[in-house]
Amino acid sequence: MKQNVIIVGSGWAGSTLSTSLDESKYSITIISPETTTPYTPLLASAACGLYDFNIVETPIRHTSKNIKFIKARVEGIDFKGKTVKCVPTFTDLAIQTFSLDYDILALAPGCTNNTFGTPGVAENAHFIRNVKDAQVIAGLVQDAFEKASIPGLTESQQRSLLHFVIVGAGPTGVEVSSELHDLFHGGYARLYPHLKEKVCISVHDVADKVLSGFDCELQEYAMKSFNKRGVEVLTGSHIERIEKGALVTKEKGRIEAGLIIWATGNKSTPLVDCLPVKKTPRNPRVLTDDFLRVYSESSESLDGVYALGDAADVENARLPTTAEVACQKANYLAEMLNRGFSRKFEYKQAAIVAYLGQNDGVISGKSDYSGAQAWLAWRSKNFLWTRTWRQKVLIVVGWFLDLVTGRAIAPR
Repeated sequence: MKQNVIIVGSGWAGSTLSTSLDESKYSITIISPETTTPYTPLLASAACGLYDFNIVETPIRHTSKNIKFIKARVEGIDFKGKTVKCVPTFTDLAIQTFSLDYDILALAPGCTNNTFGTPGVAENAHFIRNVKDAQVIAGLVQDAFEKASIPGLTESQQRSLLHFVIVGAGPTGVEVSSELHDLFHGGYARLYPHLKEKVCISVHDVADKVLSGFDCELQEYAMKSFNKRGVEVLTGSHIERIEKGALVTKEKGRIEAGLIIWATGNKSTPLVDCLPVKKTPRNPRVLTDDFLRVYSESSESLDGVYALGDAADVENARLPTTAEVACQKANYLAEMLNRGFSRKFEYKQAAIVAYLGQNDGVISGKSDYSGAQAWLAWRSKNFLWTRTWRQKVLIVVGWFLDLVTGRAIAPR
C-alpha cells in the first residue's frame, strides 16, 4: 500500500519535493494557504515590467501529477498519533477544523516577514514575497508618477512622491532597486520626461556594507555601480519607524517617500513557533539532523517527520534561507525516500547572483566575477529557475519585448 505523505507548505521546498516523489510509492498531499509557488528571484523583475506575472508563479495542482492539494493552514501536529490539525482558509464553510493522518510528514511552511518590531512597517511599507505583492508595487509605482504629474504640485512635493525607498541591501533589496532604476531610466523617462530629474532611489540597511554574503571586492564593485547610476545607498541606517509617506531614521530623521519596500529579514511562522520540537536559538527554525529528520524537544528523532526549506536548518550547518538550499534539500529528501536512506544531506554551495542594473551584476561562488558576464549569468539563472517550457518561452519573449519595445508599465 502507498504511504501517506503530507507536505506542509507550497514554496520552493514543498513544491519541489511533491513533484520529485515516486507516485507509485506515495500518496502525496500538500497543505498550504497558497495555491501557487512564486519564483521569488523573478518577483522584482515582474514588478518592474520585465516579465508577465504569470511567469513568476506556478499552480500547485498539476494535470500531469497525482498530487492532492488542500487550501488550509496547519495549526497543530500530534506527532504520537501522526495527525495534523488543519483550518480551512475559507471563512464561509460549515467545517472549521479537520485532521489528516500521515505516515511521512514534511514540514516546509517557509517564513514570514520580519519587521524587527519597527513601528508602522506592516501598515505603511510593502513587502515583495509573492505575486500579489509584486502586482501591488507595480501599481503604486505608476500611481506615484501620475500623482507627481498633477498640476499645482511644488517641486518638493514631486520629489517626495518620486522618492522610492528600499529597506534591505541584500540580494533582494539590491535587485529591486536595480530593476526600478532600469524601469525609470527606460520607458518612464520617455513617458514622463518632465519628472526624469526628480526621481530618487535609496537603499537603507543597518549593516555597514551591501550584499553581506558576497566578497569584499564584489561589495565595493556594487557600491561603485550604485554611485555611477545615482542610486543612494545608506548603510548603518537605523530605522526607528515607518509613517505614511515617510520613514524616520536615527541618523537622518524624517525622510519623505512615495513608496517604501521592506526587503529584509525573515521570521518564523506561527506553526513553527508552537511546535514542540527542537529549534535553533536565534530566529527559531526547526532543527534537523543530517538526514533532515526533526528532533523532539528531548533531542530524539521523531518518526517519519522531516523539515526543509526556510523554516528548518541542519544541526551545526547554519544554512542560508535561499531557494537554492530549499531545492537541494527537497531533491535530497525525495531521492532518499524513493530509494531508501543511504547518505547524509550535504549542501553544495552554488554561485550567488545579484543584478545591479543596466546589464551589470556580480556573482559570488566558485569563481567571482562582475559586469556583463554576471548579468548574462543572472539572466540564464532566471531562465533555469522556471520549470515549464511555457514559462521558459515567455521569459525569452519578455527579453525580446524589453529590447524592442521597452518594459510594460501598466499595472495588472
